[in-house]
Amino acid sequence: MAKIPQDIIERVRDTADIVDVVSQFVDLKQRGPNYFGLCPFHSEKTPSFSVAPAKQIYYCFGCHSGGNVFSFMMDYQKIPFPDAVQVLAERYNIPIKIEKGEGTSELFTSLYQLHEIAVKLYQKNLFSEDGQKALEYLKARNLKEDIIKQFKIGLAFNAWGQLVKQCKNKGFTQTQIIKSGLFTRSDKGIFDRFRSRIMFPIFHPSGKPIAFGGRIHNSDDPAKYLNSPETPLYKKSNVFYGLQATRDSIRKEGFVILVEGYMDFLKLYQASIHPVVSVSGTAFTLKHASSLSRITQKVILLYDGDEAGGTATERAGWVLLRSGLIPSVVRPPKGTDPDDWVSSVGSKAVMSTIKEPLDYIDFHIDFHQGADLSGPERQKYIISLAGEIKNIDDGFIRNDLIKAISEKLNVNEKDLIRIVNTQRVNPEYKANTNTDLDERIIFNNQVEKAQIELLKLLANNNNEIRYYVLEHVTIGLFKAPLLKKLADILFDKNLNVESSAIIEYFQDKNERDSIAQILFAEDENVSFEEIVSDCLKILKSEPLKEKIFTLRGQIREKESKGENILEELSAITKLREELNGL
Repeated sequence: MAKIPQDIIERVRDTADIVDVVSQFVDLKQRGPNYFGLCPFHSEKTPSFSVAPAKQIYYCFGCHSGGNVFSFMMDYQKIPFPDAVQVLAERYNIPIKIEKGEGTSELFTSLYQLHEIAVKLYQKNLFSEDGQKALEYLKARNLKEDIIKQFKIGLAFNAWGQLVKQCKNKGFTQTQIIKSGLFTRSDKGIFDRFRSRIMFPIFHPSGKPIAFGGRIHNSDDPAKYLNSPETPLYKKSNVFYGLQATRDSIRKEGFVILVEGYMDFLKLYQASIHPVVSVSGTAFTLKHASSLSRITQKVILLYDGDEAGGTATERAGWVLLRSGLIPSVVRPPKGTDPDDWVSSVGSKAVMSTIKEPLDYIDFHIDFHQGADLSGPERQKYIISLAGEIKNIDDGFIRNDLIKAISEKLNVNEKDLIRIVNTQRVNPEYKANTNTDLDERIIFNNQVEKAQIELLKLLANNNNEIRYYVLEHVTIGLFKAPLLKKLADILFDKNLNVESSAIIEYFQDKNERDSIAQILFAEDENVSFEEIVSDCLKILKSEPLKEKIFTLRGQIREKESKGENILEELSAITKLREELNGL
């Protein structure tokens, strides 16, 4: 699709009044300077969705969606940015030239059809004479033929154009072929992406094939597994392998067993352990967690029994806790994976272990041998736990974790709470994606709140306030990546600092929502000079306080060993003097 000239975008934005546009879809009522209505992006009975005509932006205090007139059209109608510009341009009779793309429904239908053709071809290959070695390999891995057929496992021959020929002259366009992810293109033409691989189709929960995972077979390709690239159908960060077959079992049992690989899933399912899904060899994400939360709250992590499996279990557990889910852990014997484990001991033994999983924190402490650590290593471990807890929004989960860790590691609960409160929030930043999942970027410590207050002043329409902040504040004080990005825009005198224009510098929806929240805030009747003074004091004092906290830990450690602490006490005195001088 052709790029829209910036002057046209600005003309459309300036012409399309946000109250006029939003009121087409939301019943708005004026309250003070702003308008309120029921949010169109989530269910609610009390209006929390607000539109600020003076700033030409909106923000929902319930689901935290926010943006400008383009963002609203993108999120409401589920369309990309160029289409949102075009829709509004047509409404306000602004001439715009933009190339037409393929219809979304037509594209999706074609992509599904291409995957159906591939599934049938690969299955036919596997059960052909030339596919016997691959079939024997699967059976040697103890997969039964009915499972192979149920999950439509197949084989891609060592051929460059078998699937190309199968799809030729069936009405598919070159764009559809390329966007399917099933082919590669070079100067010499279009070729099959998958060759010499056992093919595991990945299905949408509705049962339609949307992608493949291919395991190398009879080839020296160094890539053991090759997955489909992301396509309009397949977003690997929220897709599970096998969910189309196990969703009902997960709901019935009230928990899900999460494994890493295709074979792990298939072997457990074959062993009548049905409430299971696989992340298909990709890292577990917040989107994965959000998808699981719709069907269960309890997740049992069953990853490989090696060091890498333990590390992946640790990461997934924190993601689950951040998402408000309850993780527990089952570990197969050291050096084995769930596939081998169920083959060697049988389904009853595996299931009995699954029924008594480890609490996640017990696993974490055991994996890091946390109970045996001492000195700086113990301190480092406790601080790392505190940093993860800080990222968890759910107060009940945070309190339970703090209590459990305090008991298991013999740490004073109040001290642990203090350590947690001094940690920074480290949100996960995501690439641009259209999603309705809640992965909000949250700023809730004192330092970040001070940065936000300064940014609000920098975004103020009053130039006197802006220039005062620019004169007294340096850009180096903004540390959080998203806040630094906003500061770069606001410090650049050549850029447009109108709220509705600033929104467009942030293409990621989660970033956009957070920026809209900052820009939407009402101007308070407080002296801006006073705000700047208070914020600077916070931003300059926090690093000093962190140094003092670290030194106190070193003093406690030295005192326990009977060592001299005069150097640390002297350093604390100097830091306190520096603090008092702010």
